[in-house]
Amino acid sequence: MSKHEAKGSIVLELIIVLLVAALVAVILIPGKIWKEQEQEAKTAHSNMTAIYEALKYYKTLTGKYTSDPAELLNTIRADSNLMRKQKVVNYTRELIRNFNGYLNSPYVRNLMRIRVNISQIIDDLESNRYHFRTVEEINNEANELKIQLGNYLNSPAMPDLVKVFSYLDSLNQIKQTLTDYTLQVNTMKIISAIDSLEKYLQNVDPIKAQEAWAPLSERIAIFDKKVKRSPINRVSSVADRVEDFRKRVDGSFEQISGLDIAAELQNIQQRNQALKDMYQKFLKDYNVTSQFALSKLSEADSLIVHLTEKNFYSPVNGQMYKILFDSDSQFVKIESPVLLDELKEKATPVAKEIEALPFMPIIEEYIKMVDSTLKKANEIRSKYRKNADMFIAYKELEDLKERFDNLTVITAANDLSQFVQIVPRCQSYSLLKENIEKTLNGVRVFNQAYSENVFGNLDSVNVKLLAKLDEFNEYLSKIKTRRRRATVPTLENERMALDSLLTAFKTVKDEQLIDKLNSLEKELEHLFVFAEEGKKIKVYGVFDKEIKNFGYIYKDVKSWEEEKKK
Repeated sequence: MSKHEAKGSIVLELIIVLLVAALVAVILIPGKIWKEQEQEAKTAHSNMTAIYEALKYYKTLTGKYTSDPAELLNTIRADSNLMRKQKVVNYTRELIRNFNGYLNSPYVRNLMRIRVNISQIIDDLESNRYHFRTVEEINNEANELKIQLGNYLNSPAMPDLVKVFSYLDSLNQIKQTLTDYTLQVNTMKIISAIDSLEKYLQNVDPIKAQEAWAPLSERIAIFDKKVKRSPINRVSSVADRVEDFRKRVDGSFEQISGLDIAAELQNIQQRNQALKDMYQKFLKDYNVTSQFALSKLSEADSLIVHLTEKNFYSPVNGQMYKILFDSDSQFVKIESPVLLDELKEKATPVAKEIEALPFMPIIEEYIKMVDSTLKKANEIRSKYRKNADMFIAYKELEDLKERFDNLTVITAANDLSQFVQIVPRCQSYSLLKENIEKTLNGVRVFNQAYSENVFGNLDSVNVKLLAKLDEFNEYLSKIKTRRRRATVPTLENERMALDSLLTAFKTVKDEQLIDKLNSLEKELEHLFVFAEEGKKIKVYGVFDKEIKNFGYIYKDVKSWEEEKKK
């Protein structure tokens, strides 16, 4: 009995452990998968942006684009202007690092905090004059404190400290306007201000400065209490702010009192020497350091400089990003390769089915015949250009041709033809997706047309087109030739062909065609959903991970940013 109980206990414990493990997995793994998907999208978008910016920069250098990653990388790395920018950034960061090192040395940092926070107290007292006027005693004390604090910062009894405060202000100003000057000018200004500061800093008596501050601090504390007890406290937080500033000044004096001033001065001198050494280094690289300071590259320049061969490949399937050009090579398109091959594989049998539709060769021939008829009519019109009636008739033919091109059935036919042509050679996921959507709409148009035997305005436009060709032929029949055997060309054959082709196109209908169009419509719907949403794959056995195409960049537009706006 006890053995069975022991076995049952072990099995129960094992089940509990497994259930806990499963619960942990259900909680943690989906989050991990989501983060992985997010990181892949972020990497893909960053990679495409980097390639796009690099290609734009490449074009400014060479006047053209390239699809060769090696050529692109080699050209960029050989560009002295871009490398100079990066060097300026590196030098600027080095200067900022050394400059901050000096300003953050304990003695200098605390003196600067004292100067800044006393100034903040004065500013707050000044900006709250309106509130203080409501209580005469507080108003008088605020005015007196402003005078006393100003006297402290400019005290004749502490001339060295006053000079130090002045040069600390100068250093702070230099820091804020660093990118307004060249690296060399900045370094000279910093060294000059520091040399002057150190001349007075060694003579500052911090104990005397703290003793002079102590009564002011007490007076400010009393002032704060009065303000907090007054109606002013309900409309302004000035008392709290002034109290914070005062405590910071007190804290800085306390920190200074704990410093070894001699050691601090030595440390400051060493940091000053590091800045002087840097200036000598800058002089040796004059072409770079004569440039304006630059704390960082622009986003585009940064992406270009840090572009590597790895950036050309998708983090999902390892395939190279698609680098596509317009027919005139004026614009470049960078596109994700993810799911392109799979989408083409799914689209190929659909394209073959569309190509095999019985009405497709007829409607394509009909459209070509309309185009060639207009072309021939224009040639005839040009030959008899003095014939005003013929000129007017041709212009009316042009108007009909424009209406013809915009007919729903003709647009649908062109979309289906383009889909059949584009699927085998398409290298753009977005273009294929766009054509799938157009083809789906086109199949729906033909399905409705053959089901209801209604072809929109095609019949009426065709009737007008044939009538206009008759009119054109009538004008031609009236033309007399100068030579006996010469003949005047006509459009009679074209008219007969158009009439015959349209009749053939409309009479293709049978039950099998309707069934085929219904089937194609469903296939295209599934295809479009795949193109729009991607697919899911199993990871860790039971969890789903989404795989989607990451979009494209074209004419400075990022598709993923446009999607967020929708």
